[in-house]
Amino acid sequence: MALKSLSYTLEARLERARARVVELDELCKMRGTRVLEVGVGMGDVARLLVRDYGCEVVGVDVVQHAEWLEAPEPGLTFMQGDISAGTLGFADNSFDRIISYVAWEHILHPWSALQNCQKLLKPQGKKYLYAWLYGSTFASHLYGITDDPWPHLLLSPKEAMEKYKLDPLPWYYWCNRLSYQHYLHHFRKLGFFITKEVIIKSEAKLPDDVDMRRTLDLYPDWDLTTDAFKVVLEFDQAAPKQPVPDPLYRL
Repeated sequence: MALKSLSYTLEARLERARARVVELDELCKMRGTRVLEVGVGMGDVARLLVRDYGCEVVGVDVVQHAEWLEAPEPGLTFMQGDISAGTLGFADNSFDRIISYVAWEHILHPWSALQNCQKLLKPQGKKYLYAWLYGSTFASHLYGITDDPWPHLLLSPKEAMEKYKLDPLPWYYWCNRLSYQHYLHHFRKLGFFITKEVIIKSEAKLPDDVDMRRTLDLYPDWDLTTDAFKVVLEFDQAAPKQPVPDPLYRL
């Protein structure tokens, strides 16, 4: 079954944003913190963090959104920029919290982006990262258009355009090829510890079709049956902890 297309009415957006900030506060204790949101989009989460949690928020996105101009608020700054290209003019150790929702899979240089976040995060800070994975059933982001799982793995871009009558393919069709193993490797190299982890498994079953399996067998089954992950990353903490496990344990 395909995922439902997201509604972008103001009511639907605010409902999603409220749920996200409640989860963020439970996981990361957001109140009164200075926050960088990477991939801020229309800015709904950022606005709620400022209004309801007393945060100072900088929201960055590679695309400028018209919603940024609506109802400017003290303590909220929107800026167009690419986190992977640099630290956006901020000094090291500038933020208590760095958060990101379903943006990392669209970043061309995800390692550089994580490295710059590490520089910007305070030693006692927390980074919340929620990302879809390349092997995911719906990493094509064509849910609501098709029920077909893994179209980005089974079809070339040209074949996908022809089959789903999309010309051109939407910008969000493009995802980098990071698996969770890649993320784990990056976290280890940067000295991050995972203090909270949620793995979101797919409801789809691997197909019996021989031709489909010939292509899908190029990918580990774990990757094909895992859609996304949420993690809280920390470093330089006094509490005992285990380092991020070796990425090979996921294979």
